[in-house]
Amino acid sequence: MNKRESNQRESSRSKIVVLGLVGGIGAGKSFATKEFVAQGAVAFNADEEARNMYDNSEVLAAFRARWRDVVDSEGRVDRAKLAALVFAPTPQGRRELDFLNAVLRAPLAARFKEWRETIVRDGTNRHVVVLDAPLLFEAGWDAFVDYVVFVDASEATRRRRIIERGWREDELERRERTQTPLAEKKARADFIIDADQDDSNMPLQVERILKAITRGAER
Repeated sequence: MNKRESNQRESSRSKIVVLGLVGGIGAGKSFATKEFVAQGAVAFNADEEARNMYDNSEVLAAFRARWRDVVDSEGRVDRAKLAALVFAPTPQGRRELDFLNAVLRAPLAARFKEWRETIVRDGTNRHVVVLDAPLLFEAGWDAFVDYVVFVDASEATRRRRIIERGWREDELERRERTQTPLAEKKARADFIIDADQDDSNMPLQVERILKAITRGAER
């Protein structure tokens, strides 16, 4: 039995189904997450939770020890400086990113497990939990999920969306080169959502996935 199968059995007992949401930068993961929530799921945004941990005293201490100019005297993290360090297209940039992930990974995983347990204790009805974690595979968080959902969009669409966010166009390549290739993520997914068009039929696609996992959980 692999980790995913084991987790599905555990989820069946706890009345929780966890979906791991992955996809390229600008693919529409946030849009998909909002639609899952609109249809009754609850969501955990790993990136948002990681940013919240920048206020954690132990995390700040590790940051200061590694990057003195990234944390100011009042304990605020300069995220632009941090991003420039960890996404630099150099071997040193890769090492800085590995350090950042090492600092955040254990407390973030603990936070997710704690949050998940509150959902389990919340009531007797089955809950669908969406784990929006861009580094799901890199962090080994696929062991926490029952199903992986890949949000798909073309490179041209994703590039347009990040520019609309105010990002530089080269951010797409700069950040994605540090992640698992999109083709591999897609191949490892149980479900695929087509989010290439801004007016895509997202509600219908999400509804179909929720129905499919409900049928699987009831077997």
